[in-house]
Amino acid sequence: MKNFLPVTITKMSGAGNTFSLIDARKGSAWEDIEKHLGMTRANFAKLVCDRVLGVSTDGLLLIQSGGDGFDFVWDFYNNDGSTAEMCGNAARCAARFCYENLESSNPEKSTLKFKTGAGLVTAQILGDGKIRVRMPEARFIQERIELKTKSSSTEEFALVNTGVPHLVQKIHNIADATSLKEMAREARSHHDLRPSGANVTFYAEDSRGKIKAVTFERGVEDYTLACGTGAVAAALVYAKETSEKQVEVQMPGGLMQVVFLEGDSHPLMIGDAVFVGEFKYNLEVVG
Repeated sequence: MKNFLPVTITKMSGAGNTFSLIDARKGSAWEDIEKHLGMTRANFAKLVCDRVLGVSTDGLLLIQSGGDGFDFVWDFYNNDGSTAEMCGNAARCAARFCYENLESSNPEKSTLKFKTGAGLVTAQILGDGKIRVRMPEARFIQERIELKTKSSSTEEFALVNTGVPHLVQKIHNIADATSLKEMAREARSHHDLRPSGANVTFYAEDSRGKIKAVTFERGVEDYTLACGTGAVAAALVYAKETSEKQVEVQMPGGLMQVVFLEGDSHPLMIGDAVFVGEFKYNLEVVG
């Protein structure tokens, strides 16, 4: 491994949700490096995302060559090496990364199509670091589900899928989520939701059309600063209750706007995507 150049990793943040991005297209430096890596992408993700031996991110996103109507294909891993079909914040970061780093030959192409585990995701560059993403279909799996937990007898949620499954619960004050972490940890892998489990998202109304939310994420196994699919999940449940078509969702790491279009089950999510830095990751740590 010492004969190979370090792999270039770009660290980005979407509302405080951080990702390591690698250009993994055909002909890239990564393509040669991976052949001699000696480990799976899942294990590499755990190393790269590590807070000591890595660049301390919530996930790893490898951008691969597109085709069949897609500009790019992505391969996404949480920081524990598990996979996720969709991540809204990663979608915004991927869009800006590809637009500014990989689409230099066509700078006027501001709409990009990604093939993800949840299907087609379309992102549009709005400028000033803002990205609008047409999310996967957002739907209710169960409008009301009760789960018995050790930490608090029975809890009631809405179970929705916004690219990945979310248990959503309305609470009085978002600060109350702190005391609900252990309940969320248990609900996230509840036996009634086997085998995949679900993220757990809490939300509280701030004012009409504005909510605050926080998500306990699978793979991270903790609250994250932001979760794009969690923002959409909370907005979906809130919109069902209030009939609001545009919902501002404030998460600990930043603000997102979710728009529900009439007759379209694919909501729009608008939020930021910022570059944190570029790293030359020394592969001696895996040698």
